[in-house]
Amino acid sequence: MLQATGTKMSSEFRKVIMSSLMAVLLPVIGQANSLGLLVPAYFYPVPNGAWETLNRTAPRVPLIAILNPNSGPGTNADNNYRQAISSLHSAGGRVIAYVYTGYAARLLSDVKQAVDRYLAFYTVDGFFIDEMDNNDLPLSYAYYGDLYQYIKARNAAFIVVGNPGTTTQEEYLARPCADMLVTFEHHTGYDTYVPDRWTTNYAASRFSHLVYGVSSATTMTNYIQLARARNVGFVFITDDQLPNPWDTLPLYWEAEVSLLQELNRPRLAITLDNQNSVRVEVNGAPGLRSVLEGSSNLTQWTPLSTNQPGDGKYVVTNSIGGQFDSRFYRAKQ
Repeated sequence: MLQATGTKMSSEFRKVIMSSLMAVLLPVIGQANSLGLLVPAYFYPVPNGAWETLNRTAPRVPLIAILNPNSGPGTNADNNYRQAISSLHSAGGRVIAYVYTGYAARLLSDVKQAVDRYLAFYTVDGFFIDEMDNNDLPLSYAYYGDLYQYIKARNAAFIVVGNPGTTTQEEYLARPCADMLVTFEHHTGYDTYVPDRWTTNYAASRFSHLVYGVSSATTMTNYIQLARARNVGFVFITDDQLPNPWDTLPLYWEAEVSLLQELNRPRLAITLDNQNSVRVEVNGAPGLRSVLEGSSNLTQWTPLSTNQPGDGKYVVTNSIGGQFDSRFYRAKQ
């Protein structure tokens, strides 16, 4: 909750207040990137199960679930998965479909067939391209670039997430071959992991890290802070283990979601444009709706804007004319 002083002030006093506001508030806008969850949802939809937990999570933090019925779409549509996808969409989450590529060794025609089968069975928001090759790069660029164009031709709005699982080549984003890259997927080494320098040239939303075998909530917290500092926009930290570390949600799930929710809480920067107006800049998490409210007494609050652009940032200029000495602002998700 932030306060901007209103119309009853001398010019000198106004300069002091304005300088104080700028010194205290403007650095907040330079905060680290917001974080969402990229969840390998490799668990079957059952009543009161993990998919329903995801439904409760989606209104709180940006969430993308990876659908994987049978290392791909399977041979028939499953109504339980259809219902799970529909429910998560209703809650505000997105669902992308898993396909594997065998490090570019799987026939591209077979991968495309899997894409088409998913689209025949389920309403998805994009695709998760697993086992992305990091070796025979000229071949790989052509392979994954072709697949990317094939998916985008089906729907230009589909998100394509590529998974080399480690540091990789900028060409995968620049060509493009993917919209987002998973540049870490492992159970050790995250504390010493060094991302490629070129990743700082792109928005955090272009990168995701998946870390499994993390036994404690304290380590999970530390890793999320590291991900945020490493220009990563989506994470998933779990205590699950091999052979399938993606078949449950972690025991510390609520703590993980609450931490991301707190890190993503909208921040405000306030400047006084003139004696009768205030400029309020809202910096919130992409994909989450926030409401900017104003008050003169901390009791009655008036909505000033419910805009929520894709990047979570917007500006409102608010007139503060009237017989009051103070104006307070808050942003809520």
